[in-house]
Amino acid sequence: MIHAQRRIRPLLLALAFLLLAATPTLASESEAAEPVRVLFVSKSSGFQHSAIKRTDGHPSHVDTVLAQVATERGFEITSTKDAGLINATQLASFDVVIFYTTGDLTQRGGTGEGFFRGDGNPPMSADGVSDLIAWIEAGGGFVGFHPATDTFHGENDEVTPYIGMIGGEFTHHGAQFPGIVRVANAHHPTMKSVEDGWKIMDEWYLFKNLAEDKLHVLALMDPGEERTKQEVYDIAPYPIAWCRELGAGRVLYNAMGHREDVWDHEMFQAWVGDTIEWAAGEGEAAAAPNWGDVVP
Repeated sequence: MIHAQRRIRPLLLALAFLLLAATPTLASESEAAEPVRVLFVSKSSGFQHSAIKRTDGHPSHVDTVLAQVATERGFEITSTKDAGLINATQLASFDVVIFYTTGDLTQRGGTGEGFFRGDGNPPMSADGVSDLIAWIEAGGGFVGFHPATDTFHGENDEVTPYIGMIGGEFTHHGAQFPGIVRVANAHHPTMKSVEDGWKIMDEWYLFKNLAEDKLHVLALMDPGEERTKQEVYDIAPYPIAWCRELGAGRVLYNAMGHREDVWDHEMFQAWVGDTIEWAAGEGEAAAAPNWGDVVP
């Protein structure tokens, strides 16, 4: 009996040591399991897209799709049209900020006539852009969809701090048509769900003030046969999705998403989910500039 106790005690001590040694690992796993906190901002100080328009207090189409993606991926998402939430205090509560915005967000809009009057929702403060950029540089993740490059334009071709951050500025577009998505880097974490040669109807933006020396191009749009139909698209394939690092943070822009049915597409939703995970810091940034290697 005495010999049996002697054998048991070392086993109990060894078990206790293993449990203590595992405690930091368990704590780390608990921390890693915390959900990604996402803020989706769809304030329109210019043209308000139908995909983000709320009617009678109901969520917009994009609100609904992002909520679905968040549920599937385990994100926590807050959707707002209050651009005033872009301030240092509020940003500290989020890992990723998504913009689907237009115009000068420091302007409320909502008055007057025409398509570009804005939605009248609360504007951003004068410090909003600088707070946003500082937050990204400190490790935040920023994602812009479609009209995010139609936001904070400069005058006389000035590159505003916001445009400098996002990497390009919307200029114009032609009629909608089925563009061909050419994957520029199939190995990038955000592109694993996107098929090269995907043909999809959307509104295809054209750009200026592209930060070619800072951008990692992820996808291009090939106009294909549309070159013979619209002069504005009689051009070589050009970037429609890119990413970059900014300080300790990450920035990604995707020009797609004008149409509701684009947001409904399973491949696009997977792309959105992969993008948010990347922006939140998952995996390698893989954002070295590659313009000269992939853009014709």
